[in-house]
Amino acid sequence: MSRRTVSIQLPADLALAVHDLAVEQQGTVAKIVEDVLMAHLAAQEQVKKKSDAVDPRLVFALQKLLFRDMAEAKSWEDLDARLGRHGYFMRIAWGGLSLHTETSGQKLCNTAELGFSYATFLRRFGPGKPHDPREG
Repeated sequence: MSRRTVSIQLPADLALAVHDLAVEQQGTVAKIVEDVLMAHLAAQEQVKKKSDAVDPRLVFALQKLLFRDMAEAKSWEDLDARLGRHGYFMRIAWGGLSLHTETSGQKLCNTAELGFSYATFLRRFGPGKPHDPREG
């Protein structure tokens, strides 16, 4: 990892506190600041991961609502029509399929979380993709 020199201005009492902490830990002020920043960034990443997680109650409700239609669909067109009757559509996303609301286009979850991966649909229906009603 390459390093850069960065100058920061701190209130006098905070500068003294970080200096004392560095001396106490037999380190440097730079190392203390680096450790604090790394911990902060790691905590932010954890918060982001938690916010990206889909509520299991939503997944359960969608499974109950859509499972039969997803299991019984005979083609991409049939699947699109069945999901559309419930107000949903699918979109290809990062090598999988995601489920969206027709009204806002908001992503709800990946279809694999409902028990139906893109690979499953490709095996059943052959090459193709779901129709995105927002594309016209």
